[in-house]
Amino acid sequence: MSTPTKNVRPAAGTSEPLDAIDERLLAALVADARISNKHLAELVGIAPSTALMRTRALSDRGIIQGFEAKLSLAAVGRSVQALIAVRLRAHDREQIDRFTARVPKLPAVLSTFHTSGSVDYLLHIAVATTEDLRDWVLDNLATDPVVGHTETTLVFDHIQGNHGPLPD
Repeated sequence: MSTPTKNVRPAAGTSEPLDAIDERLLAALVADARISNKHLAELVGIAPSTALMRTRALSDRGIIQGFEAKLSLAAVGRSVQALIAVRLRAHDREQIDRFTARVPKLPAVLSTFHTSGSVDYLLHIAVATTEDLRDWVLDNLATDPVVGHTETTLVFDHIQGNHGPLPD
């Protein structure tokens, strides 16, 4: 009879569980995605070859989906952020697919959430000025025949949450 191991749980969408080493690797990579493999191995307490192999396996399994640079939006001229709630006029599959294919690709869009409830989509966008925000809503949403209603909320501060595995 085997004893259940603490910190072992299936990763979403996979049948292989995350073990304690996987979770320590992920936590270190979430904290600093630019960490060297040597330093990652030291932090986790494993050999560098093991760290590399396990990190690649986590990527192959789809648990690590990529590494990206986080930019200061203000420093790149996009200091005005907004959340825009979008309600569609009708829930026709063709119109939903068209909206979903078009809107996330627009340059100002940081994230698109397809939601349930009274709002169909929640968009997180960043632009240079409030005038640009107004124009963006008019040009990309108000003139779209599938959009029935929008509500724009300015973002004063975006406070990041935990992007790693949940602690026990």
